[in-house]
Amino acid sequence: MKQIKYLLWGFFGLLCVVQLGVIGIQIWSYERILKEGDVYYFNVLPLDPYDAFRGRYVTLRFENAQAPIAQGQRSTKYESLGYAILEHQEKFDTVKEITFLKPQIGSFLEVNVRDDYLITTKKNPSSMVYFSLPFDRFYMREDMAPKAENLLRVRSGVKVKAKLRVLNGKGVIEDLMVGEIPLSSYLTK
Repeated sequence: MKQIKYLLWGFFGLLCVVQLGVIGIQIWSYERILKEGDVYYFNVLPLDPYDAFRGRYVTLRFENAQAPIAQGQRSTKYESLGYAILEHQEKFDTVKEITFLKPQIGSFLEVNVRDDYLITTKKNPSSMVYFSLPFDRFYMREDMAPKAENLLRVRSGVKVKAKLRVLNGKGVIEDLMVGEIPLSSYLTK
Protein backbone atom coordinates (compact mmCIF):
# COMPACT_ATOMS: atom_id res chain seq x y z
CA MET A 1 0.00 0.00 0.00
CA LYS A 2 2.85 2.37 0.84
CA GLN A 3 4.52 1.66 -2.51
CA ILE A 4 1.38 2.60 -4.40
CA LYS A 5 1.21 5.85 -2.44
CA TYR A 6 4.83 6.70 -3.37
CA LEU A 7 4.18 5.69 -6.97
CA LEU A 8 1.15 7.99 -7.15
CA TRP A 9 3.10 10.90 -5.66
CA GLY A 10 5.94 10.25 -8.11
CA PHE A 11 3.50 10.21 -11.02
CA PHE A 12 1.89 13.43 -9.77
CA GLY A 13 5.32 15.10 -9.46
CA LEU A 14 6.27 14.00 -12.98
CA LEU A 15 2.99 15.36 -14.33
CA CYS A 16 3.64 18.73 -12.65
CA VAL A 17 7.17 18.90 -14.10
CA VAL A 18 5.88 18.11 -17.60
CA GLN A 19 3.19 20.81 -17.38
CA LEU A 20 5.67 23.41 -16.16
CA GLY A 21 8.13 22.33 -18.85
CA VAL A 22 5.59 22.84 -21.64
CA ILE A 23 4.72 26.31 -20.34
CA GLY A 24 8.42 27.13 -19.94
CA ILE A 25 9.18 26.08 -23.53
CA GLN A 26 6.35 28.28 -24.84
CA ILE A 27 7.60 31.27 -22.86
CA TRP A 28 11.17 30.65 -24.00
CA SER A 29 10.00 30.41 -27.64
CA TYR A 30 8.14 33.75 -27.52
CA GLU A 31 11.01 35.48 -25.75
CA ARG A 32 13.46 34.12 -28.35
CA ILE A 33 11.29 35.51 -31.17
CA LEU A 34 11.18 38.90 -29.43
CA LYS A 35 14.98 38.98 -29.06
CA GLU A 36 16.14 37.46 -32.35
CA GLY A 37 13.22 37.98 -34.75
CA ASP A 38 13.17 40.35 -37.71
CA VAL A 39 11.01 43.45 -37.24
CA TYR A 40 8.07 44.08 -39.60
CA TYR A 41 5.37 46.76 -39.44
CA PHE A 42 1.85 46.05 -40.71
CA ASN A 43 -1.03 48.53 -40.86
CA VAL A 44 -3.95 47.56 -38.65
CA LEU A 45 -7.59 48.48 -38.25
CA PRO A 46 -8.06 47.98 -34.50
CA LEU A 47 -11.18 47.75 -32.35
CA ASP A 48 -11.34 47.47 -28.59
CA PRO A 49 -13.68 44.83 -27.21
CA TYR A 50 -13.99 43.66 -23.63
CA ASP A 51 -14.06 40.05 -22.52
CA ALA A 52 -14.94 39.19 -18.92
CA PHE A 53 -12.45 36.30 -18.88
CA ARG A 54 -9.59 37.80 -20.91
CA GLY A 55 -9.86 41.44 -19.90
CA ARG A 56 -9.31 44.37 -22.24
CA TYR A 57 -7.57 43.86 -25.53
CA VAL A 58 -7.39 45.43 -28.95
CA THR A 59 -8.73 43.24 -31.73
CA LEU A 60 -6.54 43.64 -34.77
CA ARG A 61 -7.64 43.43 -38.37
CA PHE A 62 -4.71 43.74 -40.74
CA GLU A 63 -4.95 45.74 -43.94
CA ASN A 64 -4.14 43.99 -47.19
CA ALA A 65 -4.85 40.45 -46.04
CA GLN A 66 -4.50 39.14 -49.56
CA ALA A 67 -1.46 38.22 -51.63
CA PRO A 68 -0.56 36.42 -54.84
CA ILE A 69 0.25 32.72 -54.88
CA ALA A 70 3.96 31.98 -55.43
CA GLN A 71 4.94 31.23 -59.01
CA GLY A 72 4.96 27.60 -59.97
CA GLN A 73 2.59 26.58 -57.20
CA ARG A 74 -0.94 25.39 -57.57
CA SER A 75 -3.46 25.69 -54.84
CA THR A 76 -6.33 23.44 -53.96
CA LYS A 77 -9.52 24.38 -52.19
CA TYR A 78 -8.56 22.25 -49.17
CA GLU A 79 -5.24 23.82 -48.21
CA SER A 80 -5.60 25.96 -45.10
CA LEU A 81 -1.96 26.42 -44.05
CA GLY A 82 0.29 28.70 -46.02
CA TYR A 83 3.46 30.70 -45.57
CA ALA A 84 3.54 34.45 -46.19
CA ILE A 85 6.83 35.61 -47.69
CA LEU A 86 7.51 39.01 -46.08
CA GLU A 87 9.36 41.94 -47.60
CA HIS A 88 10.33 45.43 -46.50
CA GLN A 89 9.17 48.38 -48.57
CA GLU A 90 9.77 52.10 -48.19
CA LYS A 91 6.54 53.10 -46.46
CA PHE A 92 5.40 49.83 -44.91
CA ASP A 93 6.08 46.11 -44.96
CA THR A 94 4.00 43.74 -47.05
CA VAL A 95 3.36 40.12 -47.84
CA LYS A 96 5.08 39.48 -51.17
CA GLU A 97 3.38 36.15 -51.88
CA ILE A 98 1.82 33.06 -50.30
CA THR A 99 3.44 29.67 -50.69
CA PHE A 100 2.07 26.32 -49.57
CA LEU A 101 5.54 24.79 -49.13
CA LYS A 102 7.55 25.82 -46.07
CA PRO A 103 10.45 28.07 -47.14
CA GLN A 104 13.93 27.10 -46.03
CA ILE A 105 15.38 30.64 -46.00
CA GLY A 106 14.18 34.22 -45.75
CA SER A 107 11.57 35.88 -43.60
CA PHE A 108 8.23 34.12 -43.66
CA LEU A 109 5.22 33.77 -41.41
CA GLU A 110 2.85 30.84 -41.03
CA VAL A 111 -0.66 32.02 -41.99
CA ASN A 112 -4.14 30.55 -42.26
CA VAL A 113 -5.53 30.60 -45.78
CA ARG A 114 -9.27 31.12 -45.69
CA ASP A 115 -11.70 28.58 -47.15
CA ASP A 116 -13.04 31.10 -49.62
CA TYR A 117 -9.53 32.18 -50.43
CA LEU A 118 -9.44 32.34 -54.21
CA ILE A 119 -9.74 35.82 -55.65
CA THR A 120 -10.61 35.51 -59.29
CA THR A 121 -9.43 37.87 -61.97
CA LYS A 122 -10.01 37.81 -65.71
CA LYS A 123 -6.33 37.21 -66.48
CA ASN A 124 -5.69 34.51 -63.89
CA PRO A 125 -8.65 32.95 -62.07
CA SER A 126 -6.66 31.89 -58.99
CA SER A 127 -3.83 34.37 -58.70
CA MET A 128 -4.59 35.81 -55.23
CA VAL A 129 -5.55 34.34 -51.87
CA TYR A 130 -7.09 35.75 -48.69
CA PHE A 131 -5.27 34.88 -45.48
CA SER A 132 -5.33 35.68 -41.78
CA LEU A 133 -2.30 36.19 -39.61
CA PRO A 134 -1.89 33.92 -36.57
CA PHE A 135 -2.59 36.71 -34.10
CA ASP A 136 -5.59 38.98 -33.79
CA ARG A 137 -5.38 40.41 -30.26
CA PHE A 138 -3.10 42.78 -28.43
CA TYR A 139 -3.69 42.91 -24.67
CA MET A 140 -3.48 46.24 -22.88
CA ARG A 141 -3.76 47.52 -19.34
CA GLU A 142 -7.36 47.93 -18.20
CA ASP A 143 -7.07 51.72 -17.87
CA MET A 144 -5.34 52.17 -21.27
CA ALA A 145 -7.70 50.13 -23.45
CA PRO A 146 -10.69 52.55 -23.42
CA LYS A 147 -8.35 55.44 -24.31
CA ALA A 148 -6.93 53.36 -27.15
CA GLU A 149 -10.45 52.59 -28.37
CA ASN A 150 -11.32 56.30 -28.56
CA LEU A 151 -8.06 57.13 -30.29
CA LEU A 152 -8.17 54.29 -32.79
CA ARG A 153 -11.61 54.83 -34.21
CA VAL A 154 -11.61 55.03 -37.97
CA ARG A 155 -12.51 58.72 -38.01
CA SER A 156 -9.73 59.80 -35.64
CA GLY A 157 -7.19 59.91 -38.48
CA VAL A 158 -4.49 58.15 -36.47
CA LYS A 159 -2.55 55.48 -38.40
CA VAL A 160 -1.57 52.52 -36.27
CA LYS A 161 0.94 49.82 -37.14
CA ALA A 162 1.60 46.53 -35.42
CA LYS A 163 5.29 45.96 -34.72
CA LEU A 164 5.85 42.25 -35.33
CA ARG A 165 8.85 40.09 -34.64
CA VAL A 166 9.20 37.10 -36.97
CA LEU A 167 11.55 34.14 -36.63
CA ASN A 168 11.38 30.77 -38.43
CA GLY A 169 7.75 31.18 -39.46
CA LYS A 170 6.48 32.20 -36.01
CA GLY A 171 5.52 35.74 -35.09
CA VAL A 172 4.83 37.81 -31.99
CA ILE A 173 3.28 41.28 -31.73
CA GLU A 174 5.82 43.36 -29.87
CA ASP A 175 3.81 46.58 -29.71
CA LEU A 176 1.34 48.84 -31.48
CA MET A 177 2.93 51.96 -32.90
CA VAL A 178 1.59 55.42 -33.74
CA GLY A 179 4.26 56.70 -36.09
CA GLU A 180 7.49 55.89 -34.28
CA ILE A 181 5.93 56.06 -30.81
CA PRO A 182 4.55 53.03 -28.91
CA LEU A 183 0.77 53.31 -28.41
CA SER A 184 1.06 53.21 -24.60
CA SER A 185 3.47 56.20 -24.64
CA TYR A 186 1.27 58.05 -27.13
CA LEU A 187 -1.77 57.63 -24.87
CA THR A 188 0.02 58.99 -21.77
CA LYS A 189 0.98 62.25 -23.50
